[in-house]
Amino acid sequence: MATGKQVVLGYWAIRGLGQPIRLLLEYAGIPYREELYHTKQQEDGTFDKSEWFDTKFQLGLDFPNLPYLVDGELKLTQTIAILQHCSDRAGLSGKTAHQKARVSMLFGLSQDVRMAYNRAAYNPDFDNLKGNLVKFIGTKLGELEVFQAKSGGTFLTGPDVTYVDLVWYDLLDQFRTLDASCLREDAHPGLVKFYSVVHDLPAIRDFRRSSRFIDRPFNNLTATFK
Repeated sequence: MATGKQVVLGYWAIRGLGQPIRLLLEYAGIPYREELYHTKQQEDGTFDKSEWFDTKFQLGLDFPNLPYLVDGELKLTQTIAILQHCSDRAGLSGKTAHQKARVSMLFGLSQDVRMAYNRAAYNPDFDNLKGNLVKFIGTKLGELEVFQAKSGGTFLTGPDVTYVDLVWYDLLDQFRTLDASCLREDAHPGLVKFYSVVHDLPAIRDFRRSSRFIDRPFNNLTATFK
């Protein structure tokens, strides 16, 4: 994927699974255009997702879903496939087989954590589930803190940015809003520094200041914690 070649990213008009892909495209300097799909709440309290479902099967996708990426003749769905394609072409998948394996492992961990987070966020009983969710996140971030220290670099798997750093940066950014105790200097000094370094990368800083950046909602309108 040449940096001068525009791709199309399709996703809901939320952060969700789309935000790590946006961060990757921005950091890698890959021009892109977004197709944002909106969920609308009706007067009767139901949710209208027809913006997506009316076009879902008209885009030539083998496995129609969100997010999707169109790169010339290549049309992809599935978050990991999109992240790996973009990062492979931008040199952000890891420099060695060893590092690439560790990057893949951290992505798998991020999915485990995101699944628990989403399960609670979309549950009407979120307020009662939040305490256990925060404890679970704290445990996993403690494990990630140890892993990052062993890696010996500024980023999660070493001295250079990979796509999984952007995945975890976005999660940490959301978890800081979820509960201030999720990311603490006394418990996670390495991750606090990691978060700050990624936050201040010029491409990420500029993206956050731009009109392209979606701050909220984190989750779709059907969620309790948005």
